[in-house]
This record gives sequence, C-alpha cells and structure tokens, in this order.
Amino acid sequence: MTKTPFEIRMELLNMAQNQLQAEYYARLEQAREIQNAEWREAAIKELKYPLKEDIVFLAEELKSFIDKK
Repeated sequence: MTKTPFEIRMELLNMAQNQLQAEYYARLEQAREIQNAEWREAAIKELKYPLKEDIVFLAEELKSFIDKK
C-alpha cells in the first residue's frame, strides 16, 4: 500500500514525538531514582519536555536520513 506524502510526514512526526517522549520519561525515571533529595530535584528541574520545534527538527532529520540514496 502506497502512502501519501501527508501520511509519511505524519508518521515521521509521530515517530519523532514518541522517541523524544520516551527519552524524556527515561531520564525522568533515572532522576527519580537519585537518593539525594537536592540532586534529585535539580535533575528533575533540569529536564525539558520536548517542544514542537524539537519534534519537527527530529522528524526532518529522520526524513533526511530516509531520503539518502
């Protein structure tokens, strides 16, 4: 089944979003395991949830990789 360019772009955006969210939650879980309360809070505050710009950037990188021959 052939996908339209819109469907491909949407898949790439979803893939990028899922990857960035998974990385965020993995780092959050690691931060929560820190024993020292001050360090734990600092590590959690340092985390940044993926922004739209981050998702678009990664999707464009994925598309660039796929387009290489």
